[in-house]
Parts: sequence; C-alpha cells; structure tokens
Amino acid sequence: MSVLKRNTWKVISLLLIAIVGFAVFKIFFDQKPHNPKVFGPPEKTQWKPVGARAAGLHSYDVIPEPDTFSAIHVNVVNSDSVWGVAAPMFELDWVAEPAYFVGNGPLLDNKGNLYFSPQFYHGERVVLVSLDGQTGERRWVIPADDDIQASSPAFILNDPDNPGSQIIYIVGYNRVMALRPDGSTLWSQATGLSPLGSDLSDKAKIKFHSLNYHPATDSLVSITKAGALFAFSRKTGELIAAIGQIPGAPAISGKGTKIPTFILNKVDPLMDKAFGKTDEGLSLFSSAVNYIYGGGGVVTNFFSIDPDTSRIYMAATAADADDGTEDGRSELGAIYALDLIDDGNGGLEFQVLNRKTFQGGTGSTPALSADGHRLYVSDNEGHVIALDSELAEVWRVDVGEPLVGSITVAADNNELYAVTAKDVIQIIDKGDHGTRTWTAELTGFDGYANVDEQSNALTATVTANGVVIMIGGGKSLLGRTLMLHMGMGLLDRETGKLRYFAEGREDSLAMSVVAADGSIYVAHSPLRRAAGKAMYPELTADLTGGIARFKPIRLDLLVRDAICAAQARAANASTLDETTERAAINTDIRQIKVLLKQASSAIPKAVNDGDMTTEDATALGDLLKQSAVNLTPAKLDDAATKMAAACEMFD
Repeated sequence: MSVLKRNTWKVISLLLIAIVGFAVFKIFFDQKPHNPKVFGPPEKTQWKPVGARAAGLHSYDVIPEPDTFSAIHVNVVNSDSVWGVAAPMFELDWVAEPAYFVGNGPLLDNKGNLYFSPQFYHGERVVLVSLDGQTGERRWVIPADDDIQASSPAFILNDPDNPGSQIIYIVGYNRVMALRPDGSTLWSQATGLSPLGSDLSDKAKIKFHSLNYHPATDSLVSITKAGALFAFSRKTGELIAAIGQIPGAPAISGKGTKIPTFILNKVDPLMDKAFGKTDEGLSLFSSAVNYIYGGGGVVTNFFSIDPDTSRIYMAATAADADDGTEDGRSELGAIYALDLIDDGNGGLEFQVLNRKTFQGGTGSTPALSADGHRLYVSDNEGHVIALDSELAEVWRVDVGEPLVGSITVAADNNELYAVTAKDVIQIIDKGDHGTRTWTAELTGFDGYANVDEQSNALTATVTANGVVIMIGGGKSLLGRTLMLHMGMGLLDRETGKLRYFAEGREDSLAMSVVAADGSIYVAHSPLRRAAGKAMYPELTADLTGGIARFKPIRLDLLVRDAICAAQARAANASTLDETTERAAINTDIRQIKVLLKQASSAIPKAVNDGDMTTEDATALGDLLKQSAVNLTPAKLDDAATKMAAACEMFD
C-alpha cells in the first residue's frame, strides 16, 4: 500500500462518487461477444541502447546488482529498472498465501526465494513470509510476537563477509532484525522506541517505511510515516545516530466530497470477508478512506540514497508555516536532501542539506538516476519534475492528469516512465527539458465481453527487452475504469506497443516485480477491484490476497531476447571512449554477464520443453562461452560478434 500515492486513493474516491450519480448503479449488458484477443509469439524488439548509460561508481559488495527486486523499487535508488529480460511470453502459474492482503513486494534473493510482509489477514499473524519462488510453497515465517508485531517491507543486501550470501532486513516499531535466507536470525535489536499507548494509537508514529542502505556509515536507514529518522548499524543493528525528524507537518490529505456511507457499506463486507478487519476494528477499505480524509502523514512513501555520495532523498510534506498558515498541517509538498554527519561528540546525526517545497504535494518515492545526477518526482497536479542533486528544478512536464506512482528511471537513452490512472507514458530527459514521446498501447483485454475500458494499473518496470505493466479492464463510468479484470503486459520500449499480455487473478497496489529468471510476480492488494466486485458482483471473481507468479513460457524466446539485448549492449559499449566512459563500459559488462547467465540458464529448459533442439542449444552454448571470455573493454567487439551470430540464429 505504501507505494501507491494518495492520488490513487483520490481516484478510488472519485470513481465511487461517480457511481453514486450513475442512475442508481444500473448494470448495462451490451451483448458484446466474448472473443479475447490472442497474443502470439512477439517479434524481436528493435530497441537498442545508444551512447553512454548513466552509471554509478560504487561497488556491488554490499548493494546487489539489479537483476531483480532487492528493495521495493528494485534498488537503493528506486529505479524500478532491472538488468535482465522479462519473459517475452508468460502465463499465470499459481497464487500462494491467499489469506494475506499484500501492499508491497515481494522481494527476491539471489537464489530466487520470495519474501513479503502482509498487512491485513485472517488467522495467523506473521511479520515476514518466505516462499519458494518456483512452487509458491511456504519456506518459513517470522511470527508476530511481543518483540515485533508488524514490520516494514523487507530489504535485501549482499553479505560482504560471505560472498554469494545475502541478508534480509526488516524493521518494526520496537525491533529491527537481520535474517539469513534460511530463516535463521543473524541479529535482532530493539529500536529504542517504547511502546507507549499514545504512540500505538497513532499509526503514523509506529509505521516504518522499508530500510535503505547508507554506504558512508555502513548503516541501515529508515523513517516512520510521522517523519522520525533512524540509522542502525548494518553489522549489529544497534542505533548509531540520534533519532532525527523531518521538519514537515502532517498533510492535509483528500479534498472534496467524502465517499457516501452506503458505498462503504457495499465494499466493506467484501474486504472483511477476504481479509478481516484492522486492529482498530475497521474494514480495510474504510481504513483507507479514513486515511484520505483524516490526518495525513509526513512521509507517505519510500526514499532513495545515492550509493556514490550517500546523500539521502525523501519526499515529504513542508514545514507547517511554509504554506502561510500555522495550523499544525501542511498543504505543500517538499523534497529533502539529508546526510548522516558527525555530531561533534563522536556520534552521528541527521542533517537536512537542502529542501525544495512545491504546490500539490507528493506521495511518490523520489527516484534517482544511476549516476545520482538527477532526481525525479511526481506531484499531485500531474507533473513529472526533474531536479539536480542539489534540488534545483531543471524541468517539469505536465502529463495532463495526476500521477499514481513513482517515476521509473532507465539507465539508457535518458528514458523515464510515468504512470497515471489511465496511461503509461514515456518521457525523455533531454537535459534542460523533458519530452513526452509515446503513450502505451493498452489493448490486453480487447474482445472481452464485459470490458469497456482499459487502463494502467501499476508502476512500470523497465527490463532489457521491454516495460512490464499491469492493465486493468472493466466498465467505463464517467471517464473512470471500474476494474473487473487485471493482467500483465510487456511493452516495447521503442514504440510503446504491447508485445505480450496474459490475464492474471487480482488487483495490486505494489510493483510489477520481475525475477532473475524472467518470471513476473504480483502482490495481491485488491482495493480497486473490490469496488468493481461490489458494483458488478456477477461479472468478476471473488477477492483474493497472496502472491501470484506468471511463469515464463516459450523459453527459446527468453533466450533470444536475452542474447540479443546483450549483443546490442556490447556493440554500443564497444563504441564508447574507455578513458571518459569507463564507468558506463564496466557497468555494461556487468549487465551483459547478467543477460548471458539468464540465457544460459533458460537454454536447458527450452530444450526440455521442446521449444529448442539439442543441436541449436549446443551451438548457442558454444557462442555464449566464446562471448563470455571476451567480456573486457578491449575485446567487446569480439564478444559482440559472437553474440550477433547467436542472435541471428533466431531470425
């Protein structure tokens, strides 16, 4: 839930209010035939990287390579961009743990295991669940107890003392923990907060956002929704800095008419049946509405840390007086740049280095370019805003409607992806201005009898062979989509055309999670489809929670896309000046290795599925081995030639 900005709640609100005025919710049946569009094997994409990529200078000893989601927006800079390819063809495989409402995640470790923290649920109360990424079977759980009653979404780092191993971190109101992938506890420390009754009644004070990594101090940083800042030692979990505070005031959230009680009375029972009530005795849907129209938080989303400079960037509210009225609330948004510095007494403290306020506010996670030179954020008025590292505004682009998620930042070709309640929009950062290029083709539900309208439904994830998105389909009411169906799609980065699409099971407020093997995972958190179910109960399935996996099919095409993406990258990198673009070239080589590993792992599966001959597999394997030995700056031309021969085998 934390990754969905407040404007999405407004969209839900406006949607239901529109329904009230729609002739007492009369149901139309236009007698359309049900003849779904068939998506065949997608052709090769023509997209290629051009010029030097944005690249950082940090090592990957602690911070994982972005071959999958190790943080809720992939990595420490919140790029929503992975190095591998998504499966060009995929299908719904399984749904696991359906009793849990999951608003974030899941994350994956380097062995393909899944981790998620449920927020609402029937029955068993747990803090963290780990699943087998291939089967969906439960591996282990961390139960809720007196030490930790709930936690933030997980955060995963490499273990530098044990190369190849990783550590999973979680933080709750009174405890921070480090866990091995087998579920054993590495360390567990108190946060330093006392469970006072007054605090426990204020969810903004006890709700932590996920952890992030601060390289300069080797620490884990987190913040509460109320703006309290914490820094814990990565090695021991001890609090290493005085608890800081973002100087924002609680947001004035939600403007306009509240949702009528009789609408809540239709949706709440569905949510109660599926997930139970909150600890305060509210339905999940009513709880969300209360958050919109009641007191808002100071920080409503995750934050970024530049791994090169260790500078921390947070989107929050402005100070109380900044809006001209001292009333304990803020009507303005703000971006803060902070750092952990020496406090002069041998300790550390948080210091605000820069801040920028703006109208409209934001609930989006600020996303950094890979080199840390640009910061991107969306406001509640429909703007994508680019800032430099000192928070000076460089440009803004008006997309015409409020954005509902964080900006996706690709390392190549200065590409950005913005999402609204309707569209996925590509924007190119031209340096001193941004240019809107294409709006995505959202046609996954063409031919569905009960789908009149299709729209974007989730933050976009950039991969080496496209952009992974969720499409919602349903009834059109006064310009809004009442979601009845959802599915996952893969867009072409060059054109915005839909390369492939498969229907899924449930709505999500989380992210389009892509695994290292090309699988796609969806965390089920149905609020929008709950409204659809309430209004059109016979036209859509019952609500369900849990995690869904879309498994790759036609593994030969995954091999093709991975090899061809690697070849295009190697060919481009070979044209760069090693003296001036060393960071870009070295990062390209890292990504090429990820792509070749992905292809090599998929080849035996393609043969086993009957989608590739043994002879072709052998020939491809030989070419990939020859490519791998030439992955040095001086021999990239040779590597690209071998990869080109492998890519051409799929013509």
